[in-house]
Amino acid sequence: MKRLIWLALAASLVVAFAIATAAADGDIEKGKAVYEAQKCKMCHFVAGVGNKKYPLDGVGGKLSADDIKKWIVTPKEMKKETTMKAYKLSDEDLDNLLAYMASLK
Repeated sequence: MKRLIWLALAASLVVAFAIATAAADGDIEKGKAVYEAQKCKMCHFVAGVGNKKYPLDGVGGKLSADDIKKWIVTPKEMKKETTMKAYKLSDEDLDNLLAYMASLK
């Protein structure tokens, strides 16, 4: 039982580190601007704004930075039947968007 608790703690630390690393590489405010420029709120909902069908509030506490990135650039890898398009963003815009998404806890 103790081993399971230690494994869960280690996994939590890895996820927290990944989210912190993504946030450190990007700028949250610039990421919010990318979110707006890409019109993400047409399909997604954050802080009471946007399409309520696909809320993103709390996504930074639920998914790793790597999973968030996959949803943005290769969504079909995450869910084959998704209708979400794959976004081709500059490295800077992607890092900033990841920082914004990771901040949504």
